[in-house]
Amino acid sequence: MTKQQRLRNTAEGLMAGLVANGFRGPFRYSHLDWELPFYRAWARWAPPQRNPSTFPAFEIGGHGRTSQARELLWQLKRTSPFHEYNRELLPVAPRGLTPEEYLEIWVTDALPQEWIALAARFLAELKPDEA
Repeated sequence: MTKQQRLRNTAEGLMAGLVANGFRGPFRYSHLDWELPFYRAWARWAPPQRNPSTFPAFEIGGHGRTSQARELLWQLKRTSPFHEYNRELLPVAPRGLTPEEYLEIWVTDALPQEWIALAARFLAELKPDEA
């Protein structure tokens, strides 16, 4: 899996996980507001099969082998049901599926419950006063 594919897979997993957690969007946060909460959630998230060959490595400033969190969103291409994440509400039925079904079919390397847990942690970090 290439770096871009790992980022795209993670972006799809995060977005579907957000929908499963009730987040509707649009996702209109500045990088300054959402990246640090994402890094915190990512650091605590550890599905059993997580390894560098299947998941991206994130680092502030990103370089060659690592990525900045914002690169996730850049990977949501027109083929993604979440492509309009910052302009429209996130689809509650991506590709006509529940978020859990979408995760099971379209997102790899972690179980749907694990992606949903990552998104829940991210939301808690993003809005700690509401968690």
